[in-house]
Amino acid sequence: MKVCLIKASAESEFKKYKKYMGAPPQNIFSVAACTPSDVHIEMVDETMDMKVNFETNAEIIGIFMSTPDAIRAYELAFEFRKRDKIVVLGGLHPTFNKEEAIQYGDVVIVGEAEGIWEELLEDYKRGTLKTIYERETPVDMSVLKSYPTNIIDKSVYKGVWSVLVSRGCNNRCAFCAVHPFFGNIRYRPVEAIVEEIKNSGASIVELHSDNLTSDREYAKKLFKALIPLKIKWVGETTILLAEDDELLKLAAESGLTYLLVGIETPSNDALKNVGKGFVSRERVKEYIKKFHQYGIAVDSAMLFGFDEHDETIFHEVLKFVDEIELDVCHSVIAIPFPGTKLFETMEKDGRLITRDWSKYDGRHTVYKHPKMSPIEIEKGVKYFEEKTYTLRRYLKYLKVLPKFI
Repeated sequence: MKVCLIKASAESEFKKYKKYMGAPPQNIFSVAACTPSDVHIEMVDETMDMKVNFETNAEIIGIFMSTPDAIRAYELAFEFRKRDKIVVLGGLHPTFNKEEAIQYGDVVIVGEAEGIWEELLEDYKRGTLKTIYERETPVDMSVLKSYPTNIIDKSVYKGVWSVLVSRGCNNRCAFCAVHPFFGNIRYRPVEAIVEEIKNSGASIVELHSDNLTSDREYAKKLFKALIPLKIKWVGETTILLAEDDELLKLAAESGLTYLLVGIETPSNDALKNVGKGFVSRERVKEYIKKFHQYGIAVDSAMLFGFDEHDETIFHEVLKFVDEIELDVCHSVIAIPFPGTKLFETMEKDGRLITRDWSKYDGRHTVYKHPKMSPIEIEKGVKYFEEKTYTLRRYLKYLKVLPKFI
């Protein structure tokens, strides 16, 4: 038996951001890792501009997607079903839109794939394939296998390899789909992570976690175990790591050089109202200065379009980004992803303008705002970017990259 696993990716700014991050995506690599050894695997990551082969001899086509890529995924599914392939759809979007997704595929995976993917393959062999496969309990992180390194060449990801550390998050930010999809945070054994890094041969590693330091004792154990490996790594956690000198020092000693944090907006009221009140505008500059003292570059998205924002927010954020000396900044219009509290609230209040999922890419305003029109928000973001991407800032950006590369 042969399967083809595809990470669908539409042409968009969302894709450009994912490509910039440039590490193996969790969805198709996790499925590949749990595929039985007697099944041949073909993999395509459209985010990295890999081309889909519609004439593949694979019997099952697994297409995984986020919401901005849903329409592209459905287009792929249509082409493969014309060729009499069994199409399985999975990922964030089908999990929260299974009735929609099943119209385009033969099978929908709801939630995490481990365990049910293997069951699905056995059912296919027996001719008893179901239309919906859904986990009833979270995956046991201790049984997860390493990502395969022999299917997609590591050079595709510019030498950066991803190693899964955790799934889930204990925070419940209204705009984030991590907790609705994965639940509370769960970690893999430190020993398994160290072994996977060693076997990957990578010198630059993305430690894949949505909140790497949520469990302080776990993080200390992990960082201490990484020190002998002499790697560079990028990770994601809350900016509050800067308050913990011991943990921050260990992170830097273990190879942390590039950190993604969720600053989101200078509006404290907006942060509180989306469940992120633990981030305080007044202390962000101090926190980033602390990271810089340890040689760590800081990357954060700035979200526009919270209800508390008005037309002054674009200039305010521009000043804020300079003030806090943020190294890398991405501008995003807030996205009410299906499955999130933000989507649920906006749908209930009749504020959603469209369900054209290609517009849920952080470049379009897909909801009614109380103080600005969609065009005002979109023009404001363009203004912010024009002012942000000046030659001076670009030269600073070039200075940041060598810290990580």
